Amino acid sequence: MLNTLVKLVKTAFILSLSVSIAFGYQAIRFNLSDGDAKERNKAFNEIVEVDLEDAGFTPKDTHPSIEFWYNKFYGTKLLDNGRINPQFKTDHVANLDNLGFITISNEEWMLPLLTKEPSLGGFAPLNLLIYKKTGRTKTYVGTLTPEAMLDITKVKDPEVRKTFTKYIDALSEAIDAGMDGEVGYIEIDKLAAKTIVEFEMPFERGDDILEAKFNFMDKFEKAFESEEFIVAGKRDFEEYWSDYSLENSRFDAYWVYSLCHFTFSYTVFNVWQHPELGVSAPCSMYMYLDKGSNSLKIGMPSVENWITFGRITDPEQIKFIKEMDEKIKEIMISLGAKEI
Repeated sequence: MLNTLVKLVKTAFILSLSVSIAFGYQAIRFNLSDGDAKERNKAFNEIVEVDLEDAGFTPKDTHPSIEFWYNKFYGTKLLDNGRINPQFKTDHVANLDNLGFITISNEEWMLPLLTKEPSLGGFAPLNLLIYKKTGRTKTYVGTLTPEAMLDITKVKDPEVRKTFTKYIDALSEAIDAGMDGEVGYIEIDKLAAKTIVEFEMPFERGDDILEAKFNFMDKFEKAFESEEFIVAGKRDFEEYWSDYSLENSRFDAYWVYSLCHFTFSYTVFNVWQHPELGVSAPCSMYMYLDKGSNSLKIGMPSVENWITFGRITDPEQIKFIKEMDEKIKEIMISLGAKEI
């Protein structure tokens, strides 16, 4: 009886996504609940304000109502000052009633995990997503599964995998309690061939490592912003550990950027109607410097993962996504990084 119920829930979930998915690797976990967008968003905000803290997570950067900005940027002919909007798209579509991202993490919890497996910064912070498609009754709230996050970042240490899974399970329980819906998964056959992009580059420490770090951050942010990326957030883990006198035996520096490209996200989430891929956005790019090292290590989950999670087969869409990975690589190489 239970197996039949699980199959029915999975089938209903997959049909609601309008995606044909073979049962296999569970990549994305959602809680699906009925109700209008405002009512469901209120429940979501209560999770963010109360239940996240109970589960041990803290939100850092909140980006609610992104669908409003899609409509304002691309669906409005005139700017507020009455001038022509140069970003207006004649083929603009509005397919979302609600779309929001919140980056969440726990600096204290992550210290021993990142010390052993620094690549886990690809999901520190991780993204908590909410969305509702226009004309549909379900609101989706969720994240990538812990297994997917651990496999994408190639985490092998069994204790790290066990502990991180426990944290994400607690998060899922808080979401389920707050949204009071049914649970469903997006399942895939396998992960992408290359799930994470990694770089290293020389780092001139100078007399003051903090000054050197901030100088690099300034160059980095300007380089990405010049290519129409948005720095949607930043978490300086080492700074937090230092401020709270937490013993950090490995890193002189460890921070994570949350990166977004507005036109790219508008195209994938709104035009292509794949808002579920927002569990991977904003993209977390981690950077760290081992104690005494002159080599900055950098990594980020590959945008190509979106092709796998979305079961995308259209050649032009695949090309569009892969070009984003290449653009990120080009920017990093221009800063002096080398892909490894």
